Amino acid sequence: MPRFHFHILNGKNLYDDDGIELADIEAAKIEAVRVAGTVLGEGLPPDFWWGTAWEMVVKDTPELQSGRTFFTLTFSATEEPSK
Repeated sequence: MPRFHFHILNGKNLYDDDGIELADIEAAKIEAVRVAGTVLGEGLPPDFWWGTAWEMVVKDTPELQSGRTFFTLTFSATEEPSK
């Protein structure tokens, strides 16, 4: 089974050194959304609501600059001013 590494880039880059073995890319997509929901639910960086992107890069290596990138999840939000 392939190993997938879920790196989080949110100003405090968190690199996934261990990764997880999953059956295929579809299983990795499900796991990425699950992990993203958990991490985002634990607390957002202060600039998230100012449009700064939160990203999860899913790769085949623990190094962000090498290997294959399977996909990237990107979340951002902008708060509308109150009237």
